[in-house]
Amino acid sequence: MLASSIFKFLHKGLHPKNLIDFIEMRRKLLGLTSLNIRTVLDVGANKGRAARSYRRLFPDATVYCIEPIPALCERLQRWARTQGGAVEVLNQALSLEPSESSFYVDKRNDIWSTLLEPSPERVSRYDEIRVRVDTLDNLADELELVDDILIKIDAEGSDLQIIRGGEKMLRRTTAVIVESVFYPNPLGDGAPTFEDIRGELGAHGYVYRGNVRIACRRGTPMLADVLFVKREAAQRIVDLA
Repeated sequence: MLASSIFKFLHKGLHPKNLIDFIEMRRKLLGLTSLNIRTVLDVGANKGRAARSYRRLFPDATVYCIEPIPALCERLQRWARTQGGAVEVLNQALSLEPSESSFYVDKRNDIWSTLLEPSPERVSRYDEIRVRVDTLDNLADELELVDDILIKIDAEGSDLQIIRGGEKMLRRTTAVIVESVFYPNPLGDGAPTFEDIRGELGAHGYVYRGNVRIACRRGTPMLADVLFVKREAAQRIVDLA
């Protein structure tokens, strides 16, 4: 029964062209590798999985790993020292305004850590630390940036605040990858949805260009790493395809 279901999926859902297209999209990051990406800002770098991918995809780029958890920054630093100066690690969080703030490290999996204060019934799941918070615009003023620029944002609910704190930077940036949820969280943590993110970035001249990664629950898409590209850059990708 299981073997039959798998065979039907492969036969109907993964025709050779579909499979090749999927592989090519992953290999070219939805066409971004056609552009001359020279700077990557990985906001919420965590253990560096995405940053390592960007190093392979954009070998001429400098990758800035921005991560508020000190232990993870130490881990990132060990890897950065092997990258010949192409990776820099910055121990801080980003949001709408500069501050020193509480940051909640999830005890189950640090990838779910957040600046958002958890509800009283969930607070025991977190360790609270203090972190330095700045805006994306202030951070960018301190860095040596070379166009084209890619920004990846994965901040567990603070993504919209980061975007709003980086309006000047977004005018210069070519592409943004943001983790977006498709449905409001029933727990009411205020995390922005895909529509919130699309509206905000659309006002800065970005267009939606696809999902880098998607997570489903029982066949229903729940969240994705979503790619937005400036309109003129989107046309460049098409012209180079």
